[in-house]
Amino acid sequence: EFFKKKPLYLAALLVIMFVGGNLAMVTVEKFPHLACSPCHVMAPYVDAYDNSELLSHAHAQANVNCIDCHENGIEDKIQETVWYVTDDFDDPPYKRAFPNEMCTKCHSDIDAIVAKTDFGEANPHNSHLGDLVCSDCHKMHNQSRAKCADCHNFEFLQNLPADWDKEAKKTK
Repeated sequence: EFFKKKPLYLAALLVIMFVGGNLAMVTVEKFPHLACSPCHVMAPYVDAYDNSELLSHAHAQANVNCIDCHENGIEDKIQETVWYVTDDFDDPPYKRAFPNEMCTKCHSDIDAIVAKTDFGEANPHNSHLGDLVCSDCHKMHNQSRAKCADCHNFEFLQNLPADWDKEAKKTK
């Protein structure tokens, strides 16, 4: 009855709820335990983000939030909420593909990366395989594996950090 007499109050309430809801979503998504882990299929990803030898943890230590790469619009947030409430989601989650531009937003000096990874015998960032996508080798939520290890057993492959898969090498 009140809102029928004063429709501007209803409009103002709806605007406040919309703005407040969006503000809450933007705020909570900076905290993976609040935004991501309630969905049980996301818990392993959040756990790895917090404590692991995977790239997701290295990014967490550099203050890169999940949402910095997994950008979601309001439509995505609404859809994910519906999936969560109805318990209707992919398990395991659908693997998203990211173009190199996602990585080069932060890792922009490609020439420096190429120079840093010139191991003499080979350079994984200057590959004869042509244009690779960063995620062909660098895995955020799984153990990374150099694509060149599919065929080669270069010495530098044995000296990769602990988060890299060094097994199942084929020799050429």
